[in-house]
Amino acid sequence: MNFKRIQWIFFFAFLLFDVIIASSILVENRFIVTNNQSGRSSVVLKEMKDDSISYGKLASGHQNGYYLSGYRSTEDGELDNAAVRLHGQETHFSNNTLTSEFSEPLSINIETPNVRLNELIHNTHQVALGKHYRYNPYLSTKRVIIYTQMVEGRSVMNGDGQIRFRVNSNHEVTGYTQTFLEGVKILRPESSTISQKRAVVWLYKHNQIPNNSRIRWVQLGYSRLLSTNTDNRNVYIPTWVAEIKTKNSGAVDRISINAFNSTIMKDITTSVNTEALNRK
Repeated sequence: MNFKRIQWIFFFAFLLFDVIIASSILVENRFIVTNNQSGRSSVVLKEMKDDSISYGKLASGHQNGYYLSGYRSTEDGELDNAAVRLHGQETHFSNNTLTSEFSEPLSINIETPNVRLNELIHNTHQVALGKHYRYNPYLSTKRVIIYTQMVEGRSVMNGDGQIRFRVNSNHEVTGYTQTFLEGVKILRPESSTISQKRAVVWLYKHNQIPNNSRIRWVQLGYSRLLSTNTDNRNVYIPTWVAEIKTKNSGAVDRISINAFNSTIMKDITTSVNTEALNRK
């Protein structure tokens, strides 16, 4: 074996050794970062319990979502046009909202209202475009049963895509209001969101969860981020919505957090050009 060949053997041996060492360090660093994040979350969750904040099991896995655009169905839009086929009710369309009053109230089981209402919304002569909606027990109350429109597999969590069934004291549905999000388009490729646990930890660290309270639920859906100057469209993003009840006063609040960048979402609408999002 000549000297030149021996040199090459040693070179590749040392190169392989360096790659193995570098890979080990990289894996170790990732493990340390993950452990640090997990450890910090555990510390915060313990602080929450010390502050008498109760909550259920929180998922730590990341999910995915999109930047979407769409607009509330207007007069002569999809919802208004589909409403002409409705029977057994008086309807009128105003301010992007369809309002219905049933000719005869519909009896429901208040504990399982979706059993009867699921049949109703899939009847095109009873509810327009009902196949696009799903019962949402988290948003519903004893007096208002809410079905949320599904877009890209998730609920529209604000009022832009909802059916709100009115329930009287006799557990009868007397009518409903309905909004519909149409023309939905994906603006950006699918991206990863923060986890449910991360959302709760972030809310607590930013003083959004009061002491002596209970987190009733935390759900991921789409909420309006901003309005646009392009065909009156709005931009929607994945949003963690948490409902929090203060134990002493009984006050209930819902707080939304941007599932992409962890910012607290306010009820302030900003105008922007969606073409800028498409170029990114």
